[in-house]
Amino acid sequence: MSRRRSLDQLSKLPTILGHEVEHVGTLVGPDNYVVHGRVQGDSDIDGALLIGPDCQWVGNIVADTVIIKGQVEGNVHARFKLEVRPSARITGNLSSPLIAIAEGAVVKGNISPDSLLTRYTERRHH
Repeated sequence: MSRRRSLDQLSKLPTILGHEVEHVGTLVGPDNYVVHGRVQGDSDIDGALLIGPDCQWVGNIVADTVIIKGQVEGNVHARFKLEVRPSARITGNLSSPLIAIAEGAVVKGNISPDSLLTRYTERRHH
């Protein structure tokens, strides 16, 4: 069995919030989302959520799978898997059955003791 990134396995095209988008309020939906802009509010997503490298999110995040490349100020809960990439800067608590944190990522908060935690060095650059 080969190891693949969470985004490589998505079967549905995501909803994209671009670099110039500023969303205020709760983001809820049964879809996959890629966020590059600014968000002030919480989420409850039945799908995957990718926080892009230029994204600034202030609020709590709940989604099936969460991949963070940008900045988050708030707690993050992934129902299945949480990936924290090298460019991520998080101030808040993390919880998920599986958490992978890349070398270089900054997390200022607690990690759930029930989580299986993996630390890794990023080998891909895209």
